Amino acid sequence: MLRLTLLLVTLFFCQPGLADNRFISLCYHDVKDEWDDDPMTVTTENLISHFSWLKEHGYHPVSVQDILDAKAGKFRLPEKAVLLSFDDGYKNFYHKIYPALKLFNYPAVFGVVTSWLQVAEGESVQYGDQQKAREDFLSWAQIREMMNSGLIEIASHSHDLHRGLQGNPQGNSQPAAITRQYFPATGLYENDFHYLQRVRDDLKRSADILQQYTGKRPRVMVWPYGAYSRETQAIARQQGMTLSLALDSKINAVEAVDVITRHLVIDNPDINHYIYSMHHLEDQQPIRVAHVDLDYIYDPNPEQINANLSKLLDRIKQMRINTVYLQAFSDPDGDGNTDALYFPNRHMPVKADLFNRIAWQLKTRAQVNVYAWLPVLSFQSDVPEDWWVYENKNGNIIKSTNNYQRLSPFHPDARRWVGEIYQDLAKTSHFSGILFHDDAFLTDFEDFSPYAVTQLKSLPPAQQLDKKITALSDFTHYLAEQVRFYRPEIKTARNMYANVVMQPVSSEWFAQTLQNFLDNYDYVALMAMPYIENAEHPESWLKELIAKVAAHPDALQKTVFELQTVDWRTQQKIPNDTLRTHLQILQRHNVMNYGYYPDDFHIDSPSLSMLKEMMTLETFPYGI
Repeated sequence: MLRLTLLLVTLFFCQPGLADNRFISLCYHDVKDEWDDDPMTVTTENLISHFSWLKEHGYHPVSVQDILDAKAGKFRLPEKAVLLSFDDGYKNFYHKIYPALKLFNYPAVFGVVTSWLQVAEGESVQYGDQQKAREDFLSWAQIREMMNSGLIEIASHSHDLHRGLQGNPQGNSQPAAITRQYFPATGLYENDFHYLQRVRDDLKRSADILQQYTGKRPRVMVWPYGAYSRETQAIARQQGMTLSLALDSKINAVEAVDVITRHLVIDNPDINHYIYSMHHLEDQQPIRVAHVDLDYIYDPNPEQINANLSKLLDRIKQMRINTVYLQAFSDPDGDGNTDALYFPNRHMPVKADLFNRIAWQLKTRAQVNVYAWLPVLSFQSDVPEDWWVYENKNGNIIKSTNNYQRLSPFHPDARRWVGEIYQDLAKTSHFSGILFHDDAFLTDFEDFSPYAVTQLKSLPPAQQLDKKITALSDFTHYLAEQVRFYRPEIKTARNMYANVVMQPVSSEWFAQTLQNFLDNYDYVALMAMPYIENAEHPESWLKELIAKVAAHPDALQKTVFELQTVDWRTQQKIPNDTLRTHLQILQRHNVMNYGYYPDDFHIDSPSLSMLKEMMTLETFPYGI
């Protein structure tokens, strides 16, 4: 306990102040005199203590106009600038929050859902799966009074998007603003035209109603559940809402202020917890990963899928980890090539429309971040022959004989084709990141496809290698951008072969370097798998791998060491004691980010008891 206390105190006093033209934003919901265990509520006493602490420690609450002026170069935000925001439009905005704001002379943004305000007095508002009285929310007279004070900016929180819609065949309810609704009667999803029209009509109606009752159209869009996309953001701008408010604990810069990320204040934090969160808004937890094959969950019998999913969810929850790499493709023969996909798409067979459901259940029930694990190039499909990677074999140019049958990253049509698969994943599924599969490589005898030769033939060998390395990372950036159009906040990770780190000369065999990965992705998913590499002494090999990664500045912070749980040479499970030893080596050598592959929950491999001890964030780094 003493060690933890000293760690927290050290971190607390080392937090730097906010520079000019950077600001944080806080998101509150309801405020009550007595806390009722609602995680989205804080007490009046705690709210006042938060405001007092801001004042006493030099924080400066700013208005929306201040931020717009700063973005236009007319004004510089003060140090420690804060944008306060309150969502949903409860009556206590007027009775509790507004008086506190007036007392401190603090400006704030109030987000209101106009459909709730249109309900007649004495009737009920549909709030999620609850019914709330209309009198629990603001009146139009109260809204106008607060607006006229000059302190309060009234924002749209949508007209009727603060709810869920059925987002998949299994019936999961997902945020209406970024979900293409699934219709069980037809077995079809809402098409792009009708989806965008629905969002457009909603935001226009909200803006029209606010103008009707307040005399002003909103210039801020507060996205329900913090869920937005670039296409919905564009619709908001068309309605005059040039600023969007989302959710994420990041520091904002006025130059990139189209979307303001906000720290969600939950669980009624007392002043000590509040202070800690204010000083650690951008802290990143260590990554703890279970790498899960969806092929292990799928079954032709839907009831068996449900049973498999329940078993997986219970297992992940008990492990107390924060990340799952979830297979989005089907590879039943284990050769690494995609035979089918687990989401609707326009190019590949659909094994089952299952990825969105599993990812959503993992997020909402196990509280983990889900990365969609998807190939970059190895899609088995009937495409033109010149799309494939070709090799030079003894002077003959032939289609690559590697186990991974890959499309060429140099061919523009192949790039577009794969990009459309990633678009379809993002349209239909909710997830936090992308894990690029280990198929994104080119050997020193590749690529001799026509488009590749055009770009490589005039370059000397060293520059050809650099060009191939860059082409692969640029292609993954292109794929990430296809996803970010629909899921703007996703992070990226890419699988790397350990040999690239252990023997730098092998960069030529894969067209990969550790530095390139560190520069281009949020995380490097390093395949720390000694048996794949035929290591004679696995423990010594693992220590050497850690040392070589640590030699790169900040590499340990961005590298996720993935251990293997199967020796694929013999198809035998790695003993739990061996895996425990490997995890202990990682911990003793300051590795914070690690995981394992694969997880076979059917036979408790690796054992849950060992994983609970070695993987949980509750014990390491804090518990040893």
